[in-house]
Amino acid sequence: TRVHDIKLPNYVGSVRTMVVAANADLSAYGMAEKTTLVRSPLMLLASLPRKVTPGEKVTLPVTLFAMENHVKNVTLQVKTNNGIKVLSKPVQSVAFAKPDEKVAYFDLEVGSLTGLGKVTVIATSGKEKASYDVELDIVNPNPVTQSYKELVLEPGKSGAVNWNAFGVAGSNAARLEVSSFPSIDFNRRLDYLVQYPHGCLEQVTSSAFPQLYLTDVADVDNARRQKIQTNVTAAIQKLAQYQVPSGGFAYWQGQPEPDDWGSSYVGHFFVEAEKKGYALPLNSKKQWLSYQQKTARQWRYDKRYHNDFAQAYRLYTLALAGVPDISSMNRLRETQGISNESKLRLAAAYALAGQKSTGQMLLSQSTLDVNSPYGYYYFGSPERNRAMALETLVLLGQKQKAYNVAVQLAKAMSSNEWMSTQTTAYSLYAMSKFAKANGEKGVDVSFAAQGKQETIKTAKTFASRTLSVSSSNSLSVTNNRKGTLYVKVIYSGILPVGREQAEQRGLVTSITYKDRAGKAINPASLTQGTEFVAEVTVSNTKGENVDNVALTQIIPSGWEIVNTRFTEFGDNTGNTVDYTDIRDDRANYYFPMKAKETKKFRLLLNASYPGTYYLPGTQCEAMYDNSFYARTKGQWVNVVKEK
Repeated sequence: TRVHDIKLPNYVGSVRTMVVAANADLSAYGMAEKTTLVRSPLMLLASLPRKVTPGEKVTLPVTLFAMENHVKNVTLQVKTNNGIKVLSKPVQSVAFAKPDEKVAYFDLEVGSLTGLGKVTVIATSGKEKASYDVELDIVNPNPVTQSYKELVLEPGKSGAVNWNAFGVAGSNAARLEVSSFPSIDFNRRLDYLVQYPHGCLEQVTSSAFPQLYLTDVADVDNARRQKIQTNVTAAIQKLAQYQVPSGGFAYWQGQPEPDDWGSSYVGHFFVEAEKKGYALPLNSKKQWLSYQQKTARQWRYDKRYHNDFAQAYRLYTLALAGVPDISSMNRLRETQGISNESKLRLAAAYALAGQKSTGQMLLSQSTLDVNSPYGYYYFGSPERNRAMALETLVLLGQKQKAYNVAVQLAKAMSSNEWMSTQTTAYSLYAMSKFAKANGEKGVDVSFAAQGKQETIKTAKTFASRTLSVSSSNSLSVTNNRKGTLYVKVIYSGILPVGREQAEQRGLVTSITYKDRAGKAINPASLTQGTEFVAEVTVSNTKGENVDNVALTQIIPSGWEIVNTRFTEFGDNTGNTVDYTDIRDDRANYYFPMKAKETKKFRLLLNASYPGTYYLPGTQCEAMYDNSFYARTKGQWVNVVKEK
């Protein structure tokens, strides 16, 4: 005989207990099972959305179960935290004449704070007591908005930076950046990568890649170092899920075919991460090398797709991994008509393979004026290609040329110019390589903020420190070194709900709502339980094709997405996309668009929770071309209780 104590969580229903027993010495085996009803004389159940938005009003239904005759008068109390207020009376009385179930309602309002909210419901009747906890995320759907102020400090000089925090309370952050080289806006650009909401192969890689080198060139605090290690490790683990049986990597998780440029990009990141001491998934690098070698040997030049650039990058990654394919490199070098960008990338491959003279020869046949947007298939831009050229110059020891290109790149990075995730990541990567190869010039400053004095003295190229934030902020900085220093304060916040601005360039979006029969309905007020369809229309107004368009539709907290991919309705959505990402509060669709093309996307929804909620606007963007962008304004909507 044995006794096992099992502690159940807050649970109402039925539990089946199963026991399997064995005595191998006696060859004796047996099993038994028993179903037990789990209940108490007084029970309750509360229901809330999975997330809410600041400013929303939610009706909390609480179902009470009186299971025995002695439960007559029940006192019901609601307690909240983190800015959630009870608008109605926080205490109600419910009377039972006999065992029964009844529903009581409490009206809640969400404050301006974000984070984890908690609602606790307590029911008491004489000696009987029951409680129920509901946790929910309080999320502002608006993106983080950044601004910055900068100054240049000559040797021995002092300066001040003043700024006012903006956005909702709790969303404010600020960081000081001091550099001995003209600012490359490392922190602002890196924050953009880390906060980017989409999760394709290229963007997961880009978010982690530059973080490998931040501590090489920057003096950062221990908390930032730990965060970098966590981010890079998580990215490596996630990217392993994109690898397909051939050894390459798919652009979206679950796709069967590898992405040409993306496979080289991930492998590049894996090789550099391994050099930094990070552990790679078992056999992942070996399979990737096999794929790269096989693809490099099978490659044939196709002028229509400019696939010479992808081959040059592939050969570069093999050389970086220590297994250069010299014969394929020679074959590409002798191919007529290959691009300037391909020659520069191939020159880097020869430099890594120990053949710098051949790399120098290719460099002499190239130009560093890389202003063409060549390479859209490979997420390219003039700045990304310039960053690749900078890396080639560093590898070939061309210090003066590298410096000239680095100054050009730094100017673009410190401006308000939009950069894609690929351009941002490769620019940060190349500038880190340049800074390390160029030799650190050091930073020595004293600064005072919020009444606190601090000194930074380091041999590294730039230093970064987190600043505390109040409503009005000032910072004084003194340059203690003999060279010029570049100071920048980057501050950010999340704007209040409803402040987003409508915008359209290259794309136009609109949304209509219909019932299951196709009749138009007004989403401003819907009865609880209503099932309906959101139909989003996206039109390309330009006379050119565009790839990798991302459509994001965030839904109000009181609505729920009905996942139709495994139901009858799934075939009726008509959504033709490369990838669909459905989450609790939003649906993301990724697709290409032809010139002047219009596409429709249908999403099945349910008005689930009574209350007043915010419906954010629709956002659509080409992830690698900022000339395609559309955003609509949001509105407040109501879900009304069934009568």
